[in-house]
Amino acid sequence: MVISRHMPGKLRNARYLVELILAFIYFGIPWMTFNGHPLMRLDIPARKFHLLGNMYIPQEGYFLHLFLAVMGLSLFFFTSLIGRVWCGWACPQTVFTDFFDVIGRLILGKKYGKKDAPLIQTILLHVIWIVFSLVSGFHFVAYFAEPSEMLNEILSFKISPDAYYPYAIGFFAGLLYLDMSFVREQFCKFACPYARFQTVMMDADTFNVTYDYKRGEPRRQKKVKIGDCTACNMCLVVCPTGVDIREGLNVGCIACAKCVDACTVQMGKEGKKSLINYDSLGRIESNKKVRWFRPRTILYGILLLAVSIFSVILIYKRIPMYVRALPDRKILPMVIPGHLVRNFYEVRLINISYVDRKLSFELDSPSTGKSVNLRVGTEESGLLLKANSEQVIRLIVEAENIPKSQKSSKTYHVNLRIFDPKDTSFIKKVKLPLNLPDDPELN
Repeated sequence: MVISRHMPGKLRNARYLVELILAFIYFGIPWMTFNGHPLMRLDIPARKFHLLGNMYIPQEGYFLHLFLAVMGLSLFFFTSLIGRVWCGWACPQTVFTDFFDVIGRLILGKKYGKKDAPLIQTILLHVIWIVFSLVSGFHFVAYFAEPSEMLNEILSFKISPDAYYPYAIGFFAGLLYLDMSFVREQFCKFACPYARFQTVMMDADTFNVTYDYKRGEPRRQKKVKIGDCTACNMCLVVCPTGVDIREGLNVGCIACAKCVDACTVQMGKEGKKSLINYDSLGRIESNKKVRWFRPRTILYGILLLAVSIFSVILIYKRIPMYVRALPDRKILPMVIPGHLVRNFYEVRLINISYVDRKLSFELDSPSTGKSVNLRVGTEESGLLLKANSEQVIRLIVEAENIPKSQKSSKTYHVNLRIFDPKDTSFIKKVKLPLNLPDDPELN
């Protein structure tokens, strides 16, 4: 495992600021509420996802697909533009590595990462790492369960025997501790899938952490000055994954820019600019400006914009109610006196909001042109659907039958509208199959 040397600098400070913001988001969101409801929580037992005052259910899984599509296209777009900015600035692996390193340097100082570090202080360091891992694991699980309830049960030692969260916290805490204590850069090099296909999305115009080999090579040999590179190897010493940026693009490089700060300091002693900067190979080789608009960036940008706009439109037009209407399998359509046909339906309604809804039901005339009547159960009144609740009701549709000779099919369709009279925008439409059995009395 690589413990890189600490290197202060402008980019290092900027990354600390970004990481503090990300830490505030990670540890703060589980405790935040929006209008009295969780700001973000995936309630798996209840099969509900709470986000920014809205509620989603598994039947709305297409929103998850769109979210993953936006995230994937964002990864493609920004990687083609500015390289592995995700890995170096926002990836949990990188952020937690920096947090663990800060704790390590506070406890062990200059002995951090060295074999001759004091035993007692090393044990203390690992104890603090374990505690920090438990806190991090707790907040990860808090995205799936109520954190205040978990904390109260833990502090009062009244954990329910059926509670799953102690095992989940222990699992994620142990995983984080083992990763940060023994794995670290090995994950970036050998396990991270993003490192495998980053080169497919990057090209010579990608604005990434880049070594200016034209200025730097050949490197200085002892006291003989050849290129600007002094062969101090500080870029290698400070690299958290142990790769040499001077050897070109490497799957182990996470673009954390620590080598930029290191080279800035070393070349500053020579009165020269850093050999490692955010730059592009194309500019280094031909001294031309970076081409931001290229076929791949334009394609990724158009796709990202299109999917994002489509997602926003769907969310804006979303009606927070799920409706599933199916013919009742227990009671078949029947012919009743008066040349009428009665169809039965089982309708499942889920109120995916925090507001009670007084619902009304209406039917359009079927394609037969005949009139229809609707009954909700045995009453013709509406229905009160409580907030965040589910209800299954029976609908009875009575329609005028038509002679067998005039039927093009035994099954027709009728449109059912379910709406809230107090909110004109709250309306769901469902197409119901209307079965018209033959009536012996109709020729």
